[in-house]
Amino acid sequence: MKKVLRRERSGYILGLILCLIGLILLAVALWKLWPHVSVSQNALTELWSYLWKEQLELALGIELRLIYLTVLGILMFFSGAVMVALSQKWFTLSGEAILLTCPYCKNQWKTSRAKGWAECPHCRQFIQPQVAKRS
Repeated sequence: MKKVLRRERSGYILGLILCLIGLILLAVALWKLWPHVSVSQNALTELWSYLWKEQLELALGIELRLIYLTVLGILMFFSGAVMVALSQKWFTLSGEAILLTCPYCKNQWKTSRAKGWAECPHCRQFIQPQVAKRS
């Protein structure tokens, strides 16, 4: 049996973009935190207090606390990862040959998989073949 991975492109690309934005937000937060937290004796309490106190000024005078930036980065990264995971699906193709029958000319031919629509190799009509038997 052969496995085939199919990806929905729009969901896959959107998930990768969300992951990238989340990682950028987390990198900005770490960039602001590292100089203050690395020199302290009690890094965990310093990190927690600095996350709640420090504000990051964005464009047009908008200020955002560092904890909100961190939480937003984590949420975007994990939602992007879930979106990437859900946009992929594995299909299993059987390797057995199937005998198809044309409803018009009644000729039969073997193929590797059942098809909803196919072109009859004998009468060259685009048809919905009927499965005669599986080998």
